[in-house]
Amino acid sequence: MVDESREGPGPGLPPEAEPPAGLGPPAGAEPPVSPGPPASAGTSAGPVPPVSPEPPAGRDSGRRLLAGILVVMLGLLVGLGVVAWKAGWLDGLSPFEQSSAPIETSIEPTASSGDLLPAETFRWRYDNQDFELTMQIPEALYLYYTRMERAPVEDYSIYVSHPKDDGPVTGPLAAKLQELASARRYDARETVNFTASFVQNLTYREETGEYPNYPVETLVDRGGDCEDTAILAAALLDAMGYDAVLIRFTSPVETEAGHMAVGVAVPGVSGGYSYRFEGETYYYLETTSTWDLGEIPPDVLSKFNGASDGIYALAPAPALRFSGSLEYGVESRWFGDPRVSLSVTVTNWGTAGASDFYLRAYFEGHQDGARLSPTYDLLAGYRISNVAVADIAMPSAPATLHVELWQGGRVVDNWTTDLS
Repeated sequence: MVDESREGPGPGLPPEAEPPAGLGPPAGAEPPVSPGPPASAGTSAGPVPPVSPEPPAGRDSGRRLLAGILVVMLGLLVGLGVVAWKAGWLDGLSPFEQSSAPIETSIEPTASSGDLLPAETFRWRYDNQDFELTMQIPEALYLYYTRMERAPVEDYSIYVSHPKDDGPVTGPLAAKLQELASARRYDARETVNFTASFVQNLTYREETGEYPNYPVETLVDRGGDCEDTAILAAALLDAMGYDAVLIRFTSPVETEAGHMAVGVAVPGVSGGYSYRFEGETYYYLETTSTWDLGEIPPDVLSKFNGASDGIYALAPAPALRFSGSLEYGVESRWFGDPRVSLSVTVTNWGTAGASDFYLRAYFEGHQDGARLSPTYDLLAGYRISNVAVADIAMPSAPATLHVELWQGGRVVDNWTTDLS
């Protein structure tokens, strides 16, 4: 018989076991916290935010490893690139060789509007006869030429062949002089002397330094020095159909002025002072005082011994020159000599376009290392900047850098500068 009044677990259940000695909670440990009672009906429990799962530890470490490998590879590539550049293996990619694109700009002054200048009446005497001629010159044309930059060239034919004054000024004036000469039945030689007499009667004015004038300026100013009157006379004779040239005389004394005159090829003329040029005989024509064709003033003859150092045809031609300053940079190399890159500005002062010109640059004594620029074309009256030459090997010792401007198979200008 079972005593049901005995306390203890229900039938079939083992008695609650006591924990073995030594397995209880450590001394001083907080007792476990029992969960609270469930929320009663009518009591709203707050929303439980979702809990993001922790990424697996293996995936996170793999990402870190990949990022580290990429950083190392990028560093190696940059380092190899710098080494290759400094060693000169990547010349085409060197930032020292990346120059700006060439830029062309006009050197002609801005055209201005204006009325005709007051009428100019010219009076002169030739062959014991008095002559008079009246003409008007457009003010805008005169202002245009006064604002024009003067070309740094010895060939003053560009002042004769400039086309802007042909129609309104020199052409009509030459036609009037030809008409007056024809009315008096002058032959070719007399017509040349008659035309020269018009210019010889203008006022001679000495200048300080060289500042050649265009024919329009000399006419409005009613005079000038020897190159001004020679340019005007040559322009008139050229417009009348004569084969004329400019003749330059350079003084043997550096501080003294030279001289300029005109040479004219006249069929059937013989005797007098003349000069051979390109297979033709040109007779001397003075324009500052009254002398006939073939006569040379005694002071010119004694000072220069009659020897000319420059004869210039009047045909339109390019006239290229360096302008501004030479700009350059030096790039050091880890292996080999430093490299120089340069750029310049070139101006075409002439009256015809220039084609296929280029630069040649080298250090003195190292012509075999000369570098060339690309070839360029340039219209008359324009200048081009950023004409560049790159990768010029620079010697270890101080040396002179030569920069040559080549056009038509010859050097037309050059620069030199010392680099160390």
